[in-house]
Amino acid sequence: MNYFLILILSLHFGPASACVRHPQGVEPQAPTEGGAFQRGLAALKENRLEDALAEFTTAEREQPENARVRNFRGILLVQTGKSAEAAAEYQEAIRLDPLLEDAYRNLGFLRWTEHQMEQAREALLRAVNLAPDDSFAHYYLGRVELDAQQFERAFHELEISRQPLPAEPGVLIQAATGYVSLGRQEDARKALEQLMKLHLSDAQSVGAASLLLSIHENASAIKILQALNKSRSADPASWTQFDLALAYLLSGSYVEACDDALVYAKSVRTADSESVELAQAWTVIGIANAHLNRGEESVQALRRAATFAPHEEEHWLNLTRELMELSRFPEAVSEAQNGFAANPRSYALRLRLGAAYLAAGRYAESESVFRDLVAAGDPLPLGYVGLAQVLLRTGRAADAATELADAEQKLGPKFLLSYFRGLALARAAKPAEALAAFQQAVQLDPKNVEARVNLGKTQLALGHVNEAISELRKSLRQDPENTQAKRLLSQAYRRAGDAQNAARYADSSTEPPAAPTNDLVGDFFVPELQFPPNGMEEKVP
Repeated sequence: MNYFLILILSLHFGPASACVRHPQGVEPQAPTEGGAFQRGLAALKENRLEDALAEFTTAEREQPENARVRNFRGILLVQTGKSAEAAAEYQEAIRLDPLLEDAYRNLGFLRWTEHQMEQAREALLRAVNLAPDDSFAHYYLGRVELDAQQFERAFHELEISRQPLPAEPGVLIQAATGYVSLGRQEDARKALEQLMKLHLSDAQSVGAASLLLSIHENASAIKILQALNKSRSADPASWTQFDLALAYLLSGSYVEACDDALVYAKSVRTADSESVELAQAWTVIGIANAHLNRGEESVQALRRAATFAPHEEEHWLNLTRELMELSRFPEAVSEAQNGFAANPRSYALRLRLGAAYLAAGRYAESESVFRDLVAAGDPLPLGYVGLAQVLLRTGRAADAATELADAEQKLGPKFLLSYFRGLALARAAKPAEALAAFQQAVQLDPKNVEARVNLGKTQLALGHVNEAISELRKSLRQDPENTQAKRLLSQAYRRAGDAQNAARYADSSTEPPAAPTNDLVGDFFVPELQFPPNGMEEKVP
């Protein structure tokens, strides 16, 4: 965006404040703008900046109370690199005429270029309040918010301005990042398509690839990273080789991810016993093997990752997750203990240790871990949920409900607390209270199928047949293959006297519904794409 475009508009149409009513309806008497001012404008139109500055300086001496002269002199001072003097001129113009919108806009622009975001935002907000139709004030306010990653406000201002973003890689990456964060995938795709037509530095290419992966444009992301890797084909230990392996992993090409990460791992040269780079490579190999159902290979790779970076908790979390997925619970306990010993302040590893004890049937140790978390004032619901699961497993449902109710008093309404409190109350033969808990859980997370199924089940137990049918039908719309919902819906229709629908939803399976397993475990922690090391970034023309 050409800064002088704003100036030309001011020259052609006059100050925006001319259209604004002053307090109490009184218009100030504008000073007569004499020859020096007019000569300054003429020089400015002809792009004779030094002559224009000289004339505006003369005009300022002649008319020290003229806010427009101050504003134009500020513009010229910016162009000659005297930003501090320019800011002083804008501020004096604002003092002389608090409704001179141009001065606020120009001051906001200057503060933005100086990365003084709060001052820029304050000035530009004043400008758009004074002149709501000033597209350039809206545009620069949008750019301020974009830099501040306040994406919703940024796009609001940019869309009001109707000014296109410049075809600059950094700006388009910012915009695409914002669109992705707001779930505006089509806008992100358009920004990335424009970005891919430009010459990008290595770091910008990696940023573009990361954004493409996030919107599942996997082939385009891999193409970028393949080109980067090809440019360093003589060095298989390059960060580009790792990024390509990670892109394959994120796109579901697990065999290729294994192969490329292994090439990278074998080529990394380090004399240190600990290596973050090697840990990341073996993490990719371990997660890829897990997806390929190669359990032993996955465990070996994830164990190597933890060995190479023992003080990074995510490697132990990945390892114990895979061991628990494979039902190797004693090993999960052992590795969680090793991880916690290496990271004694890790909340996540303490939680994982409690979950591993629970899965291994070591309820006393599990309860001890979770009670320690709760006693320490766990700010998250997971410690309370872990404790509740132990209590449920050991036949203390009423105690579990009490613990979860206490947690809600401390933490406020949380889905997991409401959901597990509903399970505990149902187990404690308190269906009316369970109903209220499940209703709250569904309200907190309407997309959670299990909560909705349990709500329907509780309604059915209380004889609320029509309400149960409604909830169970909703759960099947969300998950058409949910066996428990079908069975319960068949029962509900049978009670309602609807034999046809009862037969339609009947299921011969007698398998009990699976208990929640991922609340305390979660998914793998995947590494991030690597960027060029400092000093190795290519220059963009």
